[in-house]
This record gives sequence, C-alpha cells and structure tokens, in this order.
Amino acid sequence: MRTSLAAVLLIGLMVSCVSAPVAGPPPDWILNTPQPDSQNTFFVASSPIADGDVGSATEDASNILISQIIRYMGVEVDVNTSGEARGSLDSYSAEVTAVVTQRGSGRVAGFSIKERYVYTDASGTRFVYVLAQYLTADLEREKARIQALFIERTDAVAIPERNGDAAAGAGRWFEAIKFYVEAAAAAAGSNIDNAQIKAERNVNKARQLLGRLNLARLDFPAEAALGTAFSAPFRARLSYGEGTSAPGIPNAEVIVRYQRVQNNGRSISRSERVTSDANGVISFSPPPPDAVGRLRITFELNLESTRELIDSFPARFADYASALIDDMSRRAVTFEYNVVSMARSVPTGLAIIDLTDAGLAAATSYGQGSLFETLSRERFAVSLAPLAADLIVSQNDASIQQAAQVAGRAAGLQRVIYGTVIVESVVQDGSMWKATARMIVRCIDLASGRMLYSVEKTALAIAATQDQARRAAVSNVARDTVARDLMANLP
Repeated sequence: MRTSLAAVLLIGLMVSCVSAPVAGPPPDWILNTPQPDSQNTFFVASSPIADGDVGSATEDASNILISQIIRYMGVEVDVNTSGEARGSLDSYSAEVTAVVTQRGSGRVAGFSIKERYVYTDASGTRFVYVLAQYLTADLEREKARIQALFIERTDAVAIPERNGDAAAGAGRWFEAIKFYVEAAAAAAGSNIDNAQIKAERNVNKARQLLGRLNLARLDFPAEAALGTAFSAPFRARLSYGEGTSAPGIPNAEVIVRYQRVQNNGRSISRSERVTSDANGVISFSPPPPDAVGRLRITFELNLESTRELIDSFPARFADYASALIDDMSRRAVTFEYNVVSMARSVPTGLAIIDLTDAGLAAATSYGQGSLFETLSRERFAVSLAPLAADLIVSQNDASIQQAAQVAGRAAGLQRVIYGTVIVESVVQDGSMWKATARMIVRCIDLASGRMLYSVEKTALAIAATQDQARRAAVSNVARDTVARDLMANLP
C-alpha cells in the first residue's frame, strides 16, 4: 500500500544493504550516481565515520540524502516554507531517516535503500555511502504535491491582491478592500518571504480605499413626536470621494442602529440592515419613537466579514489591525434628534386618590398634589378632573371611562389621568422610619376611549417620623417615579 510523504507511514521496508567494508575496488555507484532507469531515480549520499561511530555517520548521510531529494523537488525550505509544507517536509525527513538508519517504522511510498557501503580511502578515512532508489512515479507525485503547498501559500497572498487590484479598477471598492485585507491576513499569518512587506502593502491598499469611502448625512427629521411616525426618513449618501459629483456606491449594506425602550423602562439598541440605492443613498424610517428626549440613530457600513479577517492578524501585526479597524469605524454617521411628547399641549384632567391602610379614600391628596405640581412645572395643560373619589377607588376602568367622557368633555378635557396611591408598609429602622408607597395610574383618551398609558410603580422614603416617612413615600412615587415615566411615555 502506498502513502504520501505527509502520511503516517506503514511499518516495514524491504532493504538490501551491505554494512561492512568489502575487499577490492568500491562499486561504481559510489563515484558515479546511477542515471534514472525506466522506473527509478537514484540518490547517493556519504558521510565520514568519526571515532568509529558508523551509526552517527549513517544518520548524517541520511540528512544529506534528504537535502538532495528536497533540492530535486525544487523548494526552498529555509525561506518560503508554510506551516503545512514544513510539516510535510519534517514528516518526510523523519521517515527517510528511519529508512536509512533502519530505526523506527519508517516507510515512504516508492522509496528504499538499495545498498550501503563502508569505504576507506587512500588516506585511511572511512566513509559510509548510501544508495537510495525512488520509484520515479512516486517521487514526481510527491514533488508535485509539495510544490503545490508552496505555491498555494504564495497564492494565498498573490491571488487576493490581484483580485483586489482588479476589483478596485472596476469600481468594486468593497470587494477590493476585502481582497486586500484577505491578502494581508494571509501574509501576516505565514512565514513566506517578505511577509511583512506584503502585509503592509495590502493594508495600505485597503486603507487608501477606505479613506475614499464617504458616508455623509443628507437630511433627517430633527424632531419627532412620541408614539407618532417620523415625518421623513433619515437619509445618507455613500460615495467614493467627497462632494456631490463623487460617484455613489450602489448595493452597499449599511447597519442601522437605533434605540428602543423595553417594558421595564430600560433602553436597548436595535439594528437593521439597509442597502444603498442606485445613487448610493441610504434611507431608513425607524418605528415611531417610544421615549422622549435626545436620541440617536447611526448608519455604519457593514464591514463585519472584513473585520473577522483583521481579527486573525497575529500579535506582531497589531498596529496594522488597529489602523484598519480605526479606518473602518470612521465609515459611519450619527443623527441626533429630539423626541417630544404632544401630551403637554393636550387638555388633561387629573384625579389621583390617596388611600388609607384599609384601602378607602383618604382625606389627604399628597399623591395628586405632587403629580399635579410636577406636570404643571413641565408645562402640561393639566387641571383637576371632576370625578368622584369612590369611583376612582373602585378601579373599575369601564365605569371610570364612562364617567370621564361625560364629565371630562363638559370641562373641556381631552384626556384624563386617574389612579390611586397607598402606603404599603411602614417600619421603624433604628431611630428612623422607612415607608414604601405604591401608585397605580392610567390615562384614557376621551374621544376614542383608548387607554393611552397604564403603570404601577413603587417608591421608598426614610424620615424621622412615621407621618413624614408616609408622606415622603407618596410624594416620591408620584413626583419622581410616576411623573417621570408618564412624561417619557405618554404620547
């Protein structure tokens, strides 16, 4: 059974040899390496025997024999050897040594030792000569395989670079950038000749193209209303070069990142992918905003596959990788816009009832007062809604809605905010008192009957007396917690 040089070779080798000196003239093959015949190619190697150590001399001869065969294969081991090719050559060397020295279980397809000869020259120096024969078909097959490894490693740099040049010349700049980075990564991860020069050259080519990619803002809505569709999309243009005359880049993928608010009030980032049109214009309309304040939306070129190649750069090329990533990060634009709540301008009635510990309407109105104060300060068109306290305490939304539509419209209201607040617990903590208040608030649109807002929040307060703690907890949940959430989420 025949195997390649890189395989784990099978045990046993048929070898004919002569290990002792022979009287008479030496065989002709010592002086003249036999010419290839119809089936075999021959190699001869020799080494002087030092201190009578025939074994060491034989191993030295095997190394010379290996060098001869490698030269025959036409590869430069010291300069252009990839990890894979070097592995094959190292494996081959070990197997040839095992065959020559008759140690181990080396076997190479088509390779054998035809004869060994110990010869003493006229000066009395003894030499070990080794005659190896190699089936020419197997030798040529192995030669082609190993050469292919060297060519493949060189091509891993040369071919992508050529492809990058062709793509850049044809105006396919994204493809060209990726090809150049691929070539740089191949050079950086190998020990081919001039690896650093080739890596640097391709990095510079990629950076030159990246520097010419221009992603510029066109137009966008500077302001939006909470819960309302944007009046216009966010638009940017991707071009090769700056200015309106620079050619736009079509069919380029852009990642759009924008903010959304979860049910728990936390802001999270969402992303979508958009493709530029024939003129290089990217247009995107995010969902209606669900939070008020200054928000951002970002367009960035999708260069993720190229970034993955950069991540493969070894540590010694970290500066090249950092430069590329920095250039890539600049291929982005950010829009800032303001989201406002239209609720400020809508006539709104407020009906919040403080509850006693028994769940009945209390004589105080700390919750309503705190919420009213905050909304008024934020310039909401707010007034007190003419709704009965017992109706609010019942928390029967259908009945409250019916009453609010009658009474609220009569008072010129368009919305009603109603709810209850109760102190759930009061405990003494050393010399201080700790109170927790819970507030339930809803808002209905009187014209449509639609529930616009519904929330349940709690807040904590600590004070010197029990009454102060209770009042502070109610005030905190109304003024800080609910008011802030309502202003951020009420459309």
